[in-house]
Amino acid sequence: MSNADPIPAISEIEAKDEIKALYQDIRDVTGVGVVNLVWRCLATHPGALPFAWNLVRPAYASGLVSLEGRAFRRGLRPLGLPLIPKAVLAAAGVDGLGLHSIRAILDSYDRTNAMNLVGLGALLVRLGDSSSMKSLSHQPIVEPALPPLPPLPPMDTLDTQLRYLVEILNDLGETDGRVIASMYRHLAFWPGYLALIWVQLSAASENGRLQAAIQAARISGRAHADRVASALPKSDPDLDPAIERHIRETVTLFTEHPISKMCAICRALAEATPAP
Repeated sequence: MSNADPIPAISEIEAKDEIKALYQDIRDVTGVGVVNLVWRCLATHPGALPFAWNLVRPAYASGLVSLEGRAFRRGLRPLGLPLIPKAVLAAAGVDGLGLHSIRAILDSYDRTNAMNLVGLGALLVRLGDSSSMKSLSHQPIVEPALPPLPPLPPMDTLDTQLRYLVEILNDLGETDGRVIASMYRHLAFWPGYLALIWVQLSAASENGRLQAAIQAARISGRAHADRVASALPKSDPDLDPAIERHIRETVTLFTEHPISKMCAICRALAEATPAP
């Protein structure tokens, strides 16, 4: 286990043999340079990651998850956060290069969170369902390549105040804070930016707008996941109950909490953060 992750997970550096190969396949198929924490958490239980990824992989490989993820993002209700002026960002220590990096992080999480909410939601629907798959006709889409992200700092390397800021940001709109959203840790290179968005998001949380946006993301995500689920291979009726339980508990935790939450928040911050 790695202290870079707030819950049990096998890091990309620690992965060996089958898990290492699966991580590489996830990167290749999704087009994302890092393996999401949910997959790394599934890898801690023998047999869970191979089953989960092989079940949902066809929908990622065919472009269906990307298609439904894009439709999901377009349908998200804007939170309406005010745009942060560049002069304010500069005063908070965010220069031009920093703004470019922040936008890259927001854009990356915006796309990948949507894909994972839809793909993992489909996995939950299909788990334990051995009915035949349906063929869904769709035009594959090609998303532009995502830029590489800066290293993800481990929580225990952040100073006390910065770690506190990441934690209180993570608490906004959250009812189960076991998972620290990776995006906040990625943005920890710019503490001033984190402080600014805490002010905006906490105001939206106090009047209930943030919670409403998160719940809307959950509901919409499930609808798009249902479309993807019908195109997945049938589940194995003889799957070990312990493996199924671990997959179901892990995926439910992530889709109902950090992923759906951050889908709404990423979109809000993309509106509030100016282009470089």
